[in-house]
Amino acid sequence: MKSFEWDDKYDVGVRRFNEQHMQLIKILNEVYVAMNDKQDKLAVAQILNNLLAYSKQHLVEEEACLKENKYPDYINHKNLHENFINKLTQFCNDFRSDKFSLHFEIAVFLKNWITNHIMIVDKEYTDFLHSKGIY
Repeated sequence: MKSFEWDDKYDVGVRRFNEQHMQLIKILNEVYVAMNDKQDKLAVAQILNNLLAYSKQHLVEEEACLKENKYPDYINHKNLHENFINKLTQFCNDFRSDKFSLHFEIAVFLKNWITNHIMIVDKEYTDFLHSKGIY
């Protein structure tokens, strides 16, 4: 699987969220490298844990901003985040308990979720946050 690069099409118009999205992409690429290099389980588990921890941190910050500014679709946005964290947590737990090895399906899920969420769901808040003076 080829690496995943930041592109201006992912720009949501809020600098701190763009920077966080770039970091998520960086960690996702670490997952790809670990998978392609067939790194040991401990190394892969650490990368997955980093992805989970950073995802939680980013999503909490994004949700706080949306809630504070009374974003009209806040509840739906938060629910999508919760579903993602639950799925990612399950991947991590299954991987640690040897239910499966890291494989293509997980990497594809992560890439698709991150890109679709940024390009569709997150871009929906751009104009709203700009109207509140948040860039």
